[in-house]
Amino acid sequence: MSGNGKDWRLILLWLVLVKIGYLAAVCGSVKLWPDFDEERFSAINTGWFNASVQSLEKRASGLTRHFATWDARHYLFLSEVGYSKGVKSCAFYPLWPLVIRCLSLLTAGNQLIVGLVLANVFSLAAWTLFYNVTSRRFGESVARWALVYLIIFPGSLFYQFIYSEPLLFLLVMGLWYGLERERFGMAWVAAFLLPLTRAVGVFSVLPIGWHWLMNQPWGWLGRWRWMETERRRLGSDRSTDAAAARWPETVLLAAPMLGLAAYFGLMWVWTESPFEGIEAQKYWGVHSIGNLWDVPRFVLGFFEPTKWHGFRGSVLDRCAFLLLLFCLPLIWRLGKDMVMWTYMLGILPAMSGTFTSYTRFACCAFPVFIALAVFSERQAWRWLRMGLVATFGVLHIVLLWRFVNLRWAG
Repeated sequence: MSGNGKDWRLILLWLVLVKIGYLAAVCGSVKLWPDFDEERFSAINTGWFNASVQSLEKRASGLTRHFATWDARHYLFLSEVGYSKGVKSCAFYPLWPLVIRCLSLLTAGNQLIVGLVLANVFSLAAWTLFYNVTSRRFGESVARWALVYLIIFPGSLFYQFIYSEPLLFLLVMGLWYGLERERFGMAWVAAFLLPLTRAVGVFSVLPIGWHWLMNQPWGWLGRWRWMETERRRLGSDRSTDAAAARWPETVLLAAPMLGLAAYFGLMWVWTESPFEGIEAQKYWGVHSIGNLWDVPRFVLGFFEPTKWHGFRGSVLDRCAFLLLLFCLPLIWRLGKDMVMWTYMLGILPAMSGTFTSYTRFACCAFPVFIALAVFSERQAWRWLRMGLVATFGVLHIVLLWRFVNLRWAG
């Protein structure tokens, strides 16, 4: 159910125009109505960085510093200075700053400009892959509306800036595309690189494992109707010879673990401790792997909002999680692999940080946007489309204004 060449060119053209218009609007607004939080800017530099950040400060001044707030500052710092023992920025994973550093060396360009260009190129490629795979599996109408919801979702503002979301989502889409089309080489590279981009990347083993399981010849898997339906959807050949021939899928299972091992190895070389990045997370006091099995803390945390949106206790972040819960039954019917993706990209990030920054993390939980598109396809619910677009759009603009002016956005 994929689109023809003309449809593809039109979709790509619209995406490019969205990017150009978006960044032009941001530049115009911060130039005409500047409201940058100077006091917080100084406090962050004093509390989080050392003297080596001064050269970066000179590059990120005036208009450009609106594009280098919050996590973007840490990624630019790491791309220029690198990792070393005791540096608080070690909490951020290395692939994104390494890519910025390598490309800036090749182009002899400003790292902030290179980072912005890469962020928008990566997210443009990721959106295109998302439309490709979604249209093939669910139809063009669903793909178009899912793409609209994805782009306009409030947390998706970070696809335009120097955050890990553009690279993470591109790798997620590369893995999804590879699994759907059985391009296991592409899938392996994406799965290997995901844990080097963000901690949640190691859990890509879940959708990979599900795909592997559905293609095994074990007869007992057909005892449950929903599982047999899933296997038929995949068109799996359950003969023993066919399963033996699918060794690339088995090798693919190891890719996230090898990527995690590479992360620990790099941190060991750079900081003399493989766990330096995990130790640095303590400076934030939010995300912890121990939170993943502390279910009572997670449940109680949902009922402890303190402000409409902030670093902790955000009502908006909890509303984004409610949206995911609303979509879960439909995601289950769309495909059990979609449930695996949702658990990896939507539920685990909520649990690890007790909803901190969840609106941002949720922008990568792509099954939610597909479910919304499928739901709003129903004749009785088509009015929901404009309501979602309007709500997402207003919140997106508000968070964008906060982000570029160094107020908390996610």
